Amino acid sequence: MEVGELVGDAKLESVARGGTTRDLPSSDLDQGAIAALAVHTDAWGETTVEEILHRFESHGLVVVHRGRVALDWLASGADPSHRHRCYSVTKSFTGTLAAMAMADGRLDRSARVGDLIQALAASGFADATVGDVADMTVSMGYDEDYGDAGEAPTTGDLLGFGDYLIALGLDLGLDPEDAAVPRTIRSFAASIGAGGDAHGDIFSYATPVTDVLAWLLEEATGQTYGDALGQGIWSRIGADQDATLSLDLAGTPVAGGGLVITTHDLARFGLVLAEGGRIGDDQVVPVEVIESIRDGGDPEVFQRGGTYGYLAGYSYRDQWWLPGGAGRPLSAWGIHGQLLWVDPDAQLVVACHSGGPEPDSQRRDLEHDAMCRALTVASLDWD
Repeated sequence: MEVGELVGDAKLESVARGGTTRDLPSSDLDQGAIAALAVHTDAWGETTVEEILHRFESHGLVVVHRGRVALDWLASGADPSHRHRCYSVTKSFTGTLAAMAMADGRLDRSARVGDLIQALAASGFADATVGDVADMTVSMGYDEDYGDAGEAPTTGDLLGFGDYLIALGLDLGLDPEDAAVPRTIRSFAASIGAGGDAHGDIFSYATPVTDVLAWLLEEATGQTYGDALGQGIWSRIGADQDATLSLDLAGTPVAGGGLVITTHDLARFGLVLAEGGRIGDDQVVPVEVIESIRDGGDPEVFQRGGTYGYLAGYSYRDQWWLPGGAGRPLSAWGIHGQLLWVDPDAQLVVACHSGGPEPDSQRRDLEHDAMCRALTVASLDWD
């Protein structure tokens, strides 16, 4: 059973688009040639863009170069107007909103979580800073192993992904009177204990951390997460459709994986970032926020996390995966093959939604990375 089949949509919140839909005009490039572009990884050899898309059961891929669509690929029978779950690409929207709040002084990167949210004062988050939360360097008693999906509640001190899914509203035939099992995102976050390392020392990827970042954002701004997302980003990027957010049973948005949008609208968000955070006269995301994220985190901290050590040169900051290198692109990833890649220097955006059966895949990560790099190099010759 896939993680996607387990998550469900107990409650939904609509996030309204606004203004005029941003046109995505087509370029005169040969889309067939771009789909056939060669992609290489050391582990799996030669392939092509289209072979990668088929291998990981992609629904659609949109490549935008200098504001024009270079490639608009759809799987057979796919509907371009269909909204897809972004899973953890949602995290990068949350991280961008939090980074904006930190840049304008509403949220203090150095503040302790336990001082800002009393409900977390006795949790593993208490002594972590806002920056630790934003950069996924919180040490806590939780392990995001997708193999735990659908499992019964953990009885030990180390909580797992199955416990988190229960907090999202998954039933699993549990006794509804068992108050010891957290049934909401925020009660679950408060139940997570401390880890064995110091905060800030090790990259530890965990979706509940993003939920805490959204909670911090709400406390700092006085807005609900949905309102912050709608007013701060979604209504301002020229989206064609309203977005949808999944909620837990208490009505708390799933800020780490609940966004549902079209692939074209995901590309529109990336395009705003590629163009200095601006659309028309509206500075949606401050340039300094984008540049700060592009500067990345500490690659050594990232590597010490171990789980994603195969991503050489990567770091993580403000809920974005930073591939490093001279181009300093931004990337957002989600389970089952969701992807957003933004290279402001190359004026290139790659947006992809997929539905492959594996929630996580080293091959998929490396081939998506190589695909985006190959598209970046090829774009240097595009008019």
